[in-house]
Amino acid sequence: MRPGHAQCWHPQGAARGLFILFEPDVLTSDAARLLAPVTAHEAPAVLSPHPDDAAWLRQTALQLLDEHRALGRRRLDVHHALRRSLLESLLLRLANSPDVTSTGALAGGTGRRITYARFVDALELNFRELHRAADYAGLLGCSVRTLSRAARDATGKGVREVIDERRLLEARRLLGGGVWDARAVAVHLGFTDPANFGRFFRGHTGLTPAAFAAREARTGM
Repeated sequence: MRPGHAQCWHPQGAARGLFILFEPDVLTSDAARLLAPVTAHEAPAVLSPHPDDAAWLRQTALQLLDEHRALGRRRLDVHHALRRSLLESLLLRLANSPDVTSTGALAGGTGRRITYARFVDALELNFRELHRAADYAGLLGCSVRTLSRAARDATGKGVREVIDERRLLEARRLLGGGVWDARAVAVHLGFTDPANFGRFFRGHTGLTPAAFAAREARTGM
């Protein structure tokens, strides 16, 4: 999960694993350059390692966890160097997974990739207030047609669909937390009428906001 992104699993499953959180500047400049395929906006959200790497990756992740817990066992500079080395080894293997290599180049060339990356940045900052393709085209200084082509090349979806998916993800996150009600979420996401938000949410999920919140509360118990 990259900076500025939100991720939510639907439906919830029984997946279990290690969670590794790190700041981007912990990586060396050479490693960061080689990891560009997995840090780009168009990179897959979920990476499946090559079958030959799976066992190795799990072992490396466990070694990283062990080293993290070993604070004080070695000199601090050695401790940090070992953690960085293990983390970079783990990420570099993932960066060469089939999911990444199969999507190495998007159609439409560099210009459209840059336009889409700028659109995603703008969307993260403004999805609560701006909901039209024209709004983002104006921010980026391009035409709606140019932005639409960039989004279609990157995702296979239209600009409005990408915007709606981001708003829906935020709505699910807030409703699923059990703290926000539908009216508060509607205001937060820029809906002028809670009823419009209800229709929007039900149209995408098949559930009313209240029914979704109740289901999440039951599954989270």
